[in-house]
Amino acid sequence: MMKKPFVNIICCSANITVNEALKSLITAINCNPILLDSYEKILEKIRKEAITALLVDEFIFNKGKICNIKKIFKNYSYKLPVIFLLETLHAPQEQHPYKQYLRKPINIVTLKNHLSPYLENKKLIKVSPIIKIGNFNFNKNSNMIVDKNNNIIELTHLESRLILTISENLNKVLSEEFLLKNVWGYSVNVSSNTIKTHIWRLRKKISKKSNAKFNLETTNNGYVFKS
Repeated sequence: MMKKPFVNIICCSANITVNEALKSLITAINCNPILLDSYEKILEKIRKEAITALLVDEFIFNKGKICNIKKIFKNYSYKLPVIFLLETLHAPQEQHPYKQYLRKPINIVTLKNHLSPYLENKKLIKVSPIIKIGNFNFNKNSNMIVDKNNNIIELTHLESRLILTISENLNKVLSEEFLLKNVWGYSVNVSSNTIKTHIWRLRKKISKKSNAKFNLETTNNGYVFKS
């Protein structure tokens, strides 16, 4: 018997056929698809319901007109992951902690790999949300870490997934391949440089808010958090 879906994924396209296709994909990975066609409806829905991620086609309605999503989401500020579906991927894509880009058409495996960090985070709500990691307490539910002086550092979904993976492998050297699989789900848009950039940003973010040492070290074979 199939388990009841426990996360909501917004599917948004100005094209009804595309929305129905996205609905089938979301249902196939045991999530609940919410079909919308405009940016206004997206904003209304995420204010009223718990949404895990957005799956947005290249063209959606905005103020009654069909518009390209790159223009609409140019100043996207919500801390909610959004996957854009484009006819053509022009490199390099914009680097944004909550934005991902996929080329149409997509299949179930590709979609699940990109959504897996966010879907797995939802499963963690059933267990104790606090994990001790070095000088910090990591709250899996609220995506934040707190030091001994109660300084709060808010994390993106990927940063939370990264810290969760590290916390499960303390004192072990984690290769870039391991991180690609367990944090990014072998995303086709992720390279070793992306991993280095995310870790650098995470270290910088923590150092700005806290004097406590974050013991994530770089080695010749990857990364290790020494507890």
